Formats: sequence, structure tokens, C-alpha cells
Amino acid sequence: MTTPFDDEARRAVLRHMNGDHGGDNLVIVRANGAATAVAATMTEIDAIAGVWIAQLDDGGEEQVIVPWTAPLTDRRSDRVRIVEAHAAAQARLADRS
Repeated sequence: MTTPFDDEARRAVLRHMNGDHGGDNLVIVRANGAATAVAATMTEIDAIAGVWIAQLDDGGEEQVIVPWTAPLTDRRSDRVRIVEAHAAAQARLADRS
């Protein structure tokens, strides 16, 4: 996976998402193929996608890859793309209810 920022910055994004945005991670994976997820962890981020592991209600796990709407170009763009992914996920889940 390629990323526009260094490994330390990549780890910081993952730490932030998993430490502060567990609920947002869950919304993203539920809307992107893991509808029965009960928890989710962001495991990777690169220029073209984010990767999460969803813990499913049956005890299994599923990898969920969510492409960004545009490639990451710098450290700031990761926040923009993740917020977009979350907003799109919320909209998809709202449409299903």
C-alpha cells in the first residue's frame, strides 16, 4: 500500500481512529459490507483506501476495504476522506432503515 505520509503519521491516524472513533469505524464497516459487525478496527490507510477489520456478531471477522473518493495527497487529506467515508456510510445506513 502506498501512502503520502510517513509510517509514524500513518500509525498516528490508526491510533486516533481506533482510540477516539470506534463508533465511526463501526458505521463505516456496517455500511460497506459488514452489516452484522459489532465492532471495527481500522488496520491500514493508504493513498487510495482505508482498511478495517470488522468483528461480526457470530464471532467471525471480515476485512472491509473502503476506497477514498479521491487519492490522499497529504496528511490533511486523510481526515477529509475519512469524514467523507463516514458521512456516506451514515447516508447509506439511513437509506436502509
